[in-house]
Amino acid sequence: MDKKQIVVLGGGYAGVHAAKTLHKAFRKHQDKVEITLIDKGRHHILMTELHEVAGNRVEEDSVKISFDRIFAGKMVKVVQDTIATIDFKNQTLKGERAHYSYDQLIIGTGATTADFNIPGVKEHAFYLWSLEDALRIRCHIEQVVKDASREADPEKRKQMLTFVVAGGGFTGIELVGELIEWLPILCKENGIDFKKEGKLISAEALGSILNMLPEKPRAKAVKYLEKKGVEIKLNSLITQVDAEGFSIKSGEVIKTKTLVWTCGVRGTEFCEKLPLTDGKIGRKLVNEYMQSPDYQNVYLVGDGMWFLENNRAVPQIVEAAEQTAKTAADGVAYAIKSELGLKTEHPKPFKSNFHGFMVSIGGTYAVSHTAGMSLSGFFAMALKHMVNIYYQSGVCGVNGAWAYIKHEILEIRHNRSLIGGLASYKVPSYWTTFLRMYLGVMWFIEGIGKIKDGWLTDTTGSKVYWGAPKADGIADAWASASQSVAETVASASQAVADSVASVSQTAAYSSQPVVQAVASASQSAVEASSSATQWVVETAASASQTVVDTVASVSQALAETGAVKQFAPPLLSEPLAIFTWINDTFVAQAPYLFQLMIVLAEVGIGLALFAGLFTFPAAIVSIGLSIMFLIGALAGKEILWYMAVSIIMLGGAGKAFGLDYWVMPYLKRLWNKTPLAKKTYFYLDEPEFTKRQMERKLGKK
Repeated sequence: MDKKQIVVLGGGYAGVHAAKTLHKAFRKHQDKVEITLIDKGRHHILMTELHEVAGNRVEEDSVKISFDRIFAGKMVKVVQDTIATIDFKNQTLKGERAHYSYDQLIIGTGATTADFNIPGVKEHAFYLWSLEDALRIRCHIEQVVKDASREADPEKRKQMLTFVVAGGGFTGIELVGELIEWLPILCKENGIDFKKEGKLISAEALGSILNMLPEKPRAKAVKYLEKKGVEIKLNSLITQVDAEGFSIKSGEVIKTKTLVWTCGVRGTEFCEKLPLTDGKIGRKLVNEYMQSPDYQNVYLVGDGMWFLENNRAVPQIVEAAEQTAKTAADGVAYAIKSELGLKTEHPKPFKSNFHGFMVSIGGTYAVSHTAGMSLSGFFAMALKHMVNIYYQSGVCGVNGAWAYIKHEILEIRHNRSLIGGLASYKVPSYWTTFLRMYLGVMWFIEGIGKIKDGWLTDTTGSKVYWGAPKADGIADAWASASQSVAETVASASQAVADSVASVSQTAAYSSQPVVQAVASASQSAVEASSSATQWVVETAASASQTVVDTVASVSQALAETGAVKQFAPPLLSEPLAIFTWINDTFVAQAPYLFQLMIVLAEVGIGLALFAGLFTFPAAIVSIGLSIMFLIGALAGKEILWYMAVSIIMLGGAGKAFGLDYWVMPYLKRLWNKTPLAKKTYFYLDEPEFTKRQMERKLGKK
């Protein structure tokens, strides 16, 4: 039986989400279903982050994720091709490279910038709707500032240093925020004081910016922009654009060489030309299941579909793209499974669940309104980062999340991040070479010392100190000492009591006159007291000697048990409960094995660190051993040094004058080819393919 063919056209937010949802639905039925994603490029582009590239905050790699990274471990086949037309009757897509048949089709070709047919916009303004657009803007701004630094005519220089972003929506304001930070840096590099000579304008045709936000965060955004010197021109409908600037409806003419147009979007020209029922502004009409009313096996998702929910069009935002993609993918899964006789549930109609909106204004400030709560500044920016990390981890696992953290925080330039440049400065790895070798030598000495002390030859495991001493000789010694002290104190107490009783009896039975009786009693009391005192002194001395002898005996017993030698007073007075539990549960079952493992681990990581071989795993083991010694009350403050240096070693110290320079790239290539790495997204950089995998991959395409 031929496989059912599902084709997803477009690798944007909606297309990727639809393909991943379909993979989950059919991963157990790969013999019956084939999923193909077609896109003209090799990468999924993070459209909401393009302003960061245009404003030179991050490099282009930070906003693109290869389809290999996303789908290498999935049943989704990725085809790079440009589709010219679709024959809906014969269920065929016609591309530049090949034709593709389908049983179910999801169209997610996105949107494009809307210029509203204003004269000159296409010819003289810059768009920001693709990675190529972002790079074009960045290069243009760099060049125009350089040209301005050499321009002698003050009017032309002023025109060059006037930068205008048309459109007060999310994209426009986010680009303005990037230019707030970048233009002063760029101008300073070219000998220009941007504060004195430059001008940054935000032009909006309506009466306010960021209209999708409530009043409070919107007002904070305006206040921040004005504080940074941005001129916000409201009710400024642009009517004409030329090479020297543009005109506003009021008649004002602004001279500039840089006008970026972000005044709205519409469906792509490709989508608009499809012979399907139209919605509005180039978008195609769909029902509540994202199906075209013309063909039940054709779905439209993301920015290219038109659907009214509560008499309002679904907005062209990322959450809408993902949610419409989920609805369409569920519909496709239901249709295919029903045809194959597989168990399935009827799909649910589309119901939006938007969590809110976040707008970054540069790398250090943002405003947001999510879950009914408005934030600004640090917390809004942190929330935006968290959402982006969550998205990237969903697209390509921990690999994507870590890449985002590196690009946005750890490798940022000019302090343009949430925490400034606190994490961006790097110590050259060759400076860590001596430290790495020294740590290796220290661990090696520790291991050799244990070998000399008989840790390898003592198969009883008695060299391992697991918790408080429990030897019978020690316990008996302490018990004997306690008994001796108790008996001695009891004897002294009895002597004192007998002396006092004797004094009392003498006073009671005396028949002498009172003076004589008192004298006699006093004499007897003195003699009795003296006798008692002498007894107590002698008894106390005897007890003290007994305690000294007992402590000496206990110390000798401790020495004979072979406890671990302490090189410094331990940081903890006694082991933590978790350490005791580990000892009682695991170590007690095979003490010699653990004793042997400790020695071999110390010698092994010592040699590995010294040679710079497998530095990362050796550092992990070093940290683990250090933590074990610390919580077991077996190490002094020097163990903190071991831990701190081991953390530094995690940063690739073995590649500087170490064997990891050759070994790790080879192992990385081997690992990246494994199916496990692809399925878990735990590969490093890009996934790689064996010869057989590449043949299958090319065969699929």
